[in-house]
Amino acid sequence: MEAATYILFGLGCLGATDIALYHSFSHGIRSHPDARAELVVHSLRGPTYAALFLVIPNLVLQGFYFWCLLALFVFDVVISIVDFALERESRRLLGGLPNGEYVLHIIIAMLFGGLVTAVCLEAAAWPTLPTRIVYEPAAVPDVLRLVMAVMALLVLFSGIQDAIAARKLYAVPLQGDDHLKQGSTT
Repeated sequence: MEAATYILFGLGCLGATDIALYHSFSHGIRSHPDARAELVVHSLRGPTYAALFLVIPNLVLQGFYFWCLLALFVFDVVISIVDFALERESRRLLGGLPNGEYVLHIIIAMLFGGLVTAVCLEAAAWPTLPTRIVYEPAAVPDVLRLVMAVMALLVLFSGIQDAIAARKLYAVPLQGDDHLKQGSTT
């Protein structure tokens, strides 16, 4: 899983840039009520990528477990599609989705396609092998595998933060909701 590990590392770096630059500093979506549905979707990405950061550089998933890995990829594609559909509306009151974030998402999507391709090529025999999980580190530096384990913890923590923020924001009315409520009481 050498190529897949390097691609996943690149994805992790770009994803961290997206979270830090656009979700946190630029738009602060964790404090914006219109972003609560987007935050729910983002909270699902945390455990998804935590699993990928731990599995891809360290494990061989044979038989049924290989298909579980592919299902995780499909789940992430669904997360991405829903996220893209929600972002425009959730960021409307913040000036819309920045062009840089849009371009970053395109690059991330292309790299994700490369990740899935690399996994399928490097693991071509895995689906036909007996079902089991084998610890077999990828031929990458140990420090990279350690960094990716730290990335797994960070992305999981980020997903938990998104879930907590979404839960808190569901108690806050949307800006349009205030006007509707005022109009219905007069």
